[in-house]
Amino acid sequence: MATADQLREAILAQNPTDQQRDAIFAEELEFLLRAAPGSGKTWTSCRRFIWRAANWPHPVGGLALLSFTNAAIREFKTATINVGRRDLLSDPNYVGTFDSFVERYILAPFGHLLTGADKRPKLFPGPRPGDWNNAKLKVWSDGKGGRKIPVPAWEIIPYPDGTKLRFKASSSFGNQPIAGATKPVYKLLSLGFYTHAQRIFWACKLLIERPHIAELLAARFPEVIVDEAQDTNAWLLILLDLMRDKGARITLIGDPDQCIFEFSMADATSLPNLKAKWSIPEKPLSQSFRCNNQIAAAVRNVGGNANFTGSGDGASEWHRGFVVEESSKTFSDCLAAFQRLAVQAGVSMNSAAVVCRAHGQLESLRGKVNYTKLKGKAKDLATAAFLRDSRHDYRGASQTVERVVRELTGDDPLWERMDTDPKSRECMAVTLAIWKFVKNPNRLSPVSQLGDTWIPTMRTQLGSLIEEIGLRCDAKLGQHIKATGLSAAQKTLPLFESIAEFPEVRQDTIHQVKGESIDAVLVIGSTRFWNSVNAAVQSGDNTEDRRLAYVAMTRARHLLVVGLPKGHFDKHSRTWVEWGFRVAT
Repeated sequence: MATADQLREAILAQNPTDQQRDAIFAEELEFLLRAAPGSGKTWTSCRRFIWRAANWPHPVGGLALLSFTNAAIREFKTATINVGRRDLLSDPNYVGTFDSFVERYILAPFGHLLTGADKRPKLFPGPRPGDWNNAKLKVWSDGKGGRKIPVPAWEIIPYPDGTKLRFKASSSFGNQPIAGATKPVYKLLSLGFYTHAQRIFWACKLLIERPHIAELLAARFPEVIVDEAQDTNAWLLILLDLMRDKGARITLIGDPDQCIFEFSMADATSLPNLKAKWSIPEKPLSQSFRCNNQIAAAVRNVGGNANFTGSGDGASEWHRGFVVEESSKTFSDCLAAFQRLAVQAGVSMNSAAVVCRAHGQLESLRGKVNYTKLKGKAKDLATAAFLRDSRHDYRGASQTVERVVRELTGDDPLWERMDTDPKSRECMAVTLAIWKFVKNPNRLSPVSQLGDTWIPTMRTQLGSLIEEIGLRCDAKLGQHIKATGLSAAQKTLPLFESIAEFPEVRQDTIHQVKGESIDAVLVIGSTRFWNSVNAAVQSGDNTEDRRLAYVAMTRARHLLVVGLPKGHFDKHSRTWVEWGFRVAT
């Protein structure tokens, strides 16, 4: 096994920058590493983990390295193995996601103490038909027109408001604040379940009510490194604070300008606030290994990090940032310009991507959407068909269909058996049946079909799938798959009218490409979105739209194109030029 000096030399042989070296070998046990896009944040936090774990000074306990994605965890583990220290990935250390950390060390061993149950709680797999009728699992919320809407316990999200606990409905139920939601959430836990949105809340409540567990956790992990710390939501911040109060030392690695998960309660102010609250120093990581100088110089005007620099000059005058005026609702102008610029920049469309602000723009890229006002499971199935037909996303389509089937047949014990043993033959048989259903356009009807034909066809075909799997379904499909939301005119049109000459290029939302490096990127958004970005930059406000634009643009290695709707372009194109973008004609 390598000595400390040999390990240091092995890390230095990988040519870290001065800023990376300072972070990896820092004497401080706590600091905020503010890492710009493409600056090697994950690489640096991984080497920091290796260095600290290999030179562990504590008599007991281990080092925890936490992140939010499995992709980052795989990178951590691969890098640790590559330097010959696979042993560091085992107990007493822990490398994994925040969710798995909470499951393994808090809720799995102690979660049953919250209700005094014998059975340990687990993640809620989905509602059974009987759950919908259980009055103890719902709370009534104010809807439009003063009418009351029942919100089920699994659609309730707890959140902290200062020192008070509050609840709101999920996005499916309007994100509205809810009063009196404590009982249904507790009832769900007493039945042995919690949702993803409720998981960290219960962990925090457990540590608050039983501080000796927080003390044990801090002793188990005297040092914690948090990667992508800007995405830490309010409950996770409380959990970290509880551990720190009991003696754990915590290093935060992230970038407030890349906080784009406000929908899951991430807060862009959390890192600066924790830095101030904990009185910890800040270290910079500002050089990008992804963006060239021209792109970095333009994009840093959109972001809030004036020290953000590129990896070197672009190889040609076409390796830079451009803006394009867009007059079409299907974004045909900027798509055509993107293809031309990619040719001039020598970038293949196979390594390019169109990045959208919202899912609606993804759909508009492909043509005219007529199914957006469909309701409930009919819309879910139409979305699955769109994913398959227009984006070739068979996995996403299959997951959507499985969710619909689960919700309709959740009382069937098959689902519990599948969740208990996901590698069983029974589970694989169900997965295969759904996969075949999605693959066959005669079963999952295409979105090119007329609305008044598609609805009854899907009713029949979904019933056949449920019967084929052997599930018990007490729900009446006619009540769940219906044309509610489609106008009389839309019923006579295809659910989706595609563009025949659409270029073969990857399309994703900004959230889906976060963390990636892409050779050429086209960013599209609405007039409202770009007006919001411009206003935030001018006022110096760190808004979510501004951060979304920053994250999207900093995915680009060689070519960045921003599609600006005509209304915004006419008013603000000069500002974009001042920022460092060139107008493409």
